[in-house]
Amino acid sequence: MQMNKTTLIIGISLLLGITACQPPSDKTDSSDATSTSAQSVESPSTQPLVEAKTPKALTKALVKLSEKTLKVQLICTKLDDTINAIDNKSEIEDIHTVQRQIDACLPVADNAEILRWLEYYQAMYGRFLSADSSMDDEAFFTVMENVEQDGKLTVAQLKQVNPRVRYLISLVRSRADVSVRYMGEDHFEFHHDLSAMADMFTPYLPDDQSEFIQRMAQDNQEIFWFDTAIAISFEELVERAVFWEDFISRYPDSRFYDDANALLDTYRYLLFFGSENVRWIDDDIRKFYLLKDERLMMQLAKRTDSQLAEDVQKLLVFMEQSDSERHQLYPVPDKDENGHKINQWEVTHYQLNKALDIPSLRDTVKDRNCLHGVTCVVETGQ
Repeated sequence: MQMNKTTLIIGISLLLGITACQPPSDKTDSSDATSTSAQSVESPSTQPLVEAKTPKALTKALVKLSEKTLKVQLICTKLDDTINAIDNKSEIEDIHTVQRQIDACLPVADNAEILRWLEYYQAMYGRFLSADSSMDDEAFFTVMENVEQDGKLTVAQLKQVNPRVRYLISLVRSRADVSVRYMGEDHFEFHHDLSAMADMFTPYLPDDQSEFIQRMAQDNQEIFWFDTAIAISFEELVERAVFWEDFISRYPDSRFYDDANALLDTYRYLLFFGSENVRWIDDDIRKFYLLKDERLMMQLAKRTDSQLAEDVQKLLVFMEQSDSERHQLYPVPDKDENGHKINQWEVTHYQLNKALDIPSLRDTVKDRNCLHGVTCVVETGQ
């Protein structure tokens, strides 16, 4: 009898300890689970302990729980290697295996592990979806254009592309969280559903990290650059800039603060200077091309405690200045940093840059890409 009481006491103690270690219920609602939640690898459950009615049943439940715990611990210890083993020779079943293992490990992982797995998972999909086809391959272009437009393909057309491309196309056709998108300049890519990726990890992250990743998934599901043009509207550009300004204000200590600030500076620059093929303001910086864009800027100028509002107010002053006033306030060198004569368009944009003092894209982006995935990634060889 003494042995049974001891077993019962130990079991209850273990139950209480395990229960205390479970993740908060408000971050793990079952409605947020991914489609892979029907797992062959399950997180240890304490339910059998709760339901045990006798010391013998409790002992059996404890033994079973220990086995499951050890299994999950072993899987999680090897998870880095499992994710990094996926490449462009793997199949979708390998991805599903990784997803099940991640689902089992996230509830018992710390923040550093979760973010590391997210980084690896994002890179994993990049490897998995690489197709090894040349951009100037006419057959590849024709097939990908057809898939992107959800058109029909003949067997003869499919035979003209390599087996890996055919396999990835089969995933697109089966709606396996894989799509094709046109990047401009005759370049296509296979792409993963970023919201599905974010949904796996965000229930286990603090609010700032969850919000950052969800927003990145939303914004980067579609392309930002199309050739050298901005692929989103001026209105959306304003909305993104406002979002990131609010984010860094609400989360000054966020792990993603620097990336959020870089995104803000990117959108700030593009709001006022546009891109090579997109302009919102005329070359003399005197008026907006579209009245609706001007109205958006006027609304932006009314924000309180806002760098964006300051920028707009400086722009409006600059637009009213005469050429002589601009030259007096912002003298322009005869030649640029490469020794070339500065033309009139470059003069006005040089002066506006001095007036606004917004970091250039080169200084903001550096070697980090924040316009493609759910997290910013370092790009070597830039």
